Amino acid sequence: MTPGNTQPINMNPVEWKKVQIAGGFWKHKSDINRFITLPAIYQQLKDSGRIESLNLTWRPGLPHKPHPYWDSDIAKWIEAASYSVGMFPDADLRDKIEDLIDKYEKIQHPDGYLNTYFLAVEPANRWTNVYVMHELYCAGHLLEAAIAHYQATGKERFLGIVRRYIDHIDAKFGKGKGKIPGYPGHPELELALVRLYRLTGEPKYLDLASFFVNQRGTQPYFFEQEALQRGEDPEQSPYKEILNKNYLPAGPYALFQAHLPVREQKSAEGHVVRAMYLYSAMADLAKEIPDASLQAACEELWQDVTERKMYITGGVGSLEISERFTFPYDLPNETAYNETCASIGLVFWAHRMLHVTGNRKYGDILEQTLYNGVLSGVSLSGDLFFYCNHLAVEWQVYYNRILRNPRMWPERKPWFDVSCCPPNLARLFASLGQYCYSYDSEGNVYVHLYIESTAEVPLPLGTVFLRQETAYPWNGNIRFTFSLQGPFQFGFLLRLPEWCPGYSIELNGSPLAAELQDSGYLKIQRVWNPGDILSLQLEMPIQLMESHPYVRMNARAKAIKRGPLVYCLEEEDMGSHLETILLDPEEVYTASFEPETLNGIVVIQGKAWKKDTSDWEGVLYRSRPATLIPVLLKAIPYFCWGNRSRGNMTVWIASK
Repeated sequence: MTPGNTQPINMNPVEWKKVQIAGGFWKHKSDINRFITLPAIYQQLKDSGRIESLNLTWRPGLPHKPHPYWDSDIAKWIEAASYSVGMFPDADLRDKIEDLIDKYEKIQHPDGYLNTYFLAVEPANRWTNVYVMHELYCAGHLLEAAIAHYQATGKERFLGIVRRYIDHIDAKFGKGKGKIPGYPGHPELELALVRLYRLTGEPKYLDLASFFVNQRGTQPYFFEQEALQRGEDPEQSPYKEILNKNYLPAGPYALFQAHLPVREQKSAEGHVVRAMYLYSAMADLAKEIPDASLQAACEELWQDVTERKMYITGGVGSLEISERFTFPYDLPNETAYNETCASIGLVFWAHRMLHVTGNRKYGDILEQTLYNGVLSGVSLSGDLFFYCNHLAVEWQVYYNRILRNPRMWPERKPWFDVSCCPPNLARLFASLGQYCYSYDSEGNVYVHLYIESTAEVPLPLGTVFLRQETAYPWNGNIRFTFSLQGPFQFGFLLRLPEWCPGYSIELNGSPLAAELQDSGYLKIQRVWNPGDILSLQLEMPIQLMESHPYVRMNARAKAIKRGPLVYCLEEEDMGSHLETILLDPEEVYTASFEPETLNGIVVIQGKAWKKDTSDWEGVLYRSRPATLIPVLLKAIPYFCWGNRSRGNMTVWIASK
């Protein structure tokens, strides 16, 4: 069944403070994020000079020259730490946050301007190159951090600091006389402005977000006008190799999604993280205004991304050069870029589209991306990170320096010079609760993610106190316990994942029927009583997945999937030449839990075949096929590859 589009009435997520990750798979991940990841990132911010840069002490000749995007790294850490403090009071973490806020307060310009790089390095060049200098991008992350801090603590100081900066930006940009008629080179501020509007109710913030989105891609091209005002020839940009307006075949400035007005963009083009943040803002505006034309544009772009340009892991952005989309079905595995931030951006976009349409397909991609393309970005230890997430690794490619970009290295690192991914992961995991549940004004509760948790869901007739217990994603057994002040009626809707072929539901131990909505959610409408227990069992078969026939890289190959998890082979289990392994489509593969492997995982095992190479000595080509010998296949979840010894890996496996 393919769910159709629906439009829930005023569907909103349950805020992160009202959802507590209470146990199971994600409690373990959340604790690592809190106790290991956040301190590790803070130390890197300190060691790299980012925190010191807030003192504006840098001078030419000194190390750690501030970079135009450093504020965004600090801001994302503040946002993540604020979510953590809001759930788990921590004096040391609170003091670190307040110290950073003190520093920002001290350096803010009297007119409200607040960007470390320009205050320290190029004070005369503010707002002269928003094309590439990340001023508006950093402002967006500062704003998201300030909102999170206010929500976590109730303190208005940081929010007030950043609002003065946003008001400065509002006075500078727009269509009025003397204003800059431009938009961010790197989208982010747009979606942050919508968050500020939702918090304050101030229409000017929604108007500014709308201006940035609607102005994008209109002619004359703002980036060219800006270059001319600097006295530069737009065709001779010092960044010409990656930023020249004719770089992509889609047209001028397609790398920045500024080649056409957003409603005219029919395919996803250019830098993927920029695209994900822009599309997230478009979805926000489509919901808030509301704007059917923006919703239609989002849906068309969504179709292009998820049906033609997305990896099975939820990774997006196949090309290292310019970190961008290429053409439909161009999904190389060894050279896949798949920046962690891009998958995080896809989670943001999917979550927003889910609340615009109520359609299960957005929740499915949110889950698929979270468990695979996002979760692979951090080590099981919580202090090492992938920038790129390949779907196949042959280490000789790196030993021989064929792929030389350090960010492409298939081994997690503690930090990167371009360090957007680690704090982005931290803020997503610290706020994961807001992705689990939603509610609407008609008195319905929605469950999007199956994560052991407690939640307080506000409904017109009263608050639903909900506890979810589950070992998901290792199995599909989920139990909900309802704590209510008294009996009352509401709808309870459960996402039925596309991968699930069957399910059963029990209420207080007795079978219960549910109505499958066009949206792909199972709905139970009844009078609920205090102490009611609802059990959901989702079938979780092992599936051998195929790519669209046009994905030339995966011809005659299959990927293993079980529930939301994509699996892979590692050299640690299967030897170095993974290209010689063949799946047996006749085999019934089995899943079993191994508590001692990689902190406890479900592995998939069964008979496979391996090409015998013992009689190929001295031969490169021959007409006689290789002899096949039986082997035991062992596959592990993709998200935990690379946590043992260095070795080769593949998601797509040849099939016999």
